[in-house]
Amino acid sequence: MPKTSVVKKIEIYRLGKTTSTNEVAKTLAQDKKEDFAVVAEEQTEGRGRKDRSWVSPPGGLYLSLCTGKEPILSLKASLAVAKTLEDLGIIPSLKWPNDVMVRDKKICGILVEVLEKKAIVGIGLNIETAPLKDSICLSALLDEPVSKERLIKDIIENFSNLENMMDTYRGYSSTIGRLVKIKTPSRILEGRVKDIDEKGRLVLDDGRKVMAGDVIHLRKNSDRYVFHRKRYDTLTD
Repeated sequence: MPKTSVVKKIEIYRLGKTTSTNEVAKTLAQDKKEDFAVVAEEQTEGRGRKDRSWVSPPGGLYLSLCTGKEPILSLKASLAVAKTLEDLGIIPSLKWPNDVMVRDKKICGILVEVLEKKAIVGIGLNIETAPLKDSICLSALLDEPVSKERLIKDIIENFSNLENMMDTYRGYSSTIGRLVKIKTPSRILEGRVKDIDEKGRLVLDDGRKVMAGDVIHLRKNSDRYVFHRKRYDTLTD
């Protein structure tokens, strides 16, 4: 059995190397009614959205939280991570639906898997290494290292205590206002994103709504980051 500890009344199962924290969590969920989390130092079969491989070497935080089912869990998890990073003095943004970005590079990915009675929220955060070309890690952004224990505690706490979620999510969004290409299973759309509604759907300026898909930002939008900088300064004044 893996070692366990408790953070914010959430039992945490701690592993060294494992195949996937989500897979371990799905197995444990069969016999557990209360929420819990699984953390590993390394994954050999980590996965992202659409079953894509998620590179998970030592030096990252690989966390799966087993929680109750609710709408837009992936957006909620990405927002919890963004608020955790902001508390460290980092300026994050959220690329719809759930990529946590810093300086236009991905620092964290989210994978939600829904079970019969529960949901597994998988979080992969780059701490010491940025394994992919367009990624970044905490060690490149901070002068002092931050402990995994603090990150785990803060992510779980932020996840549990979010209020006015969609209003807060919009404040971190780097997709609102952007000209985008959206690849869905059935079609490819282009347009400018007007909003993200209460159900987590992209709303294009022509009224079309998109619930799921891969988004490509077609060009940089410096005004979005100027706005975000002002929002951050307001929060920290």
